Order: sequence, then C-alpha cells, then structure tokens
Amino acid sequence: METIEELIEKNGKVDGNLIGVDSNAMSIIGYTTRQLSKGGWPRSDQNIVARICMSGSYENVIATCAATLTFDDEE
Repeated sequence: METIEELIEKNGKVDGNLIGVDSNAMSIIGYTTRQLSKGGWPRSDQNIVARICMSGSYENVIATCAATLTFDDEE
C-alpha cells in the first residue's frame, strides 16, 4: 500500500479546511474524501487514504486528513 506522502506527491493537496467539520472521525474522513474527489483524486487513492486513517488512532485520522488539505479554503 502506498504511503500518504506518496499519494500526496502523486495527486497533490486539495483545497479544504477541517475547521468547523464535526469532530467525529467518520465525519472528518468523509469530508476529506469528498474534498479529494473534488480535487480529482482517483477513487482508489481516496480509499487508500480512508484505510490509512482507520488504521490508527483518532490523532492519526486528524494528521492523515490534514496532510492532504491545503487549509486555504474558507468553506
């Protein structure tokens, strides 16, 4: 399985901001995968990100999702 760093290098970061997103882990993962989809990431890579998120702690969810987002979007 690819690492989050490899996926970001391949697909780039996408616009998004976790501020204001429900703090439930599944809500954060859902928001992030929607942003990845809008940013043109292939579904297979979105699924890998979700699997990486769910493979660890809550802190892993935050760190993994935040790594893929630019935080430039003021949604």
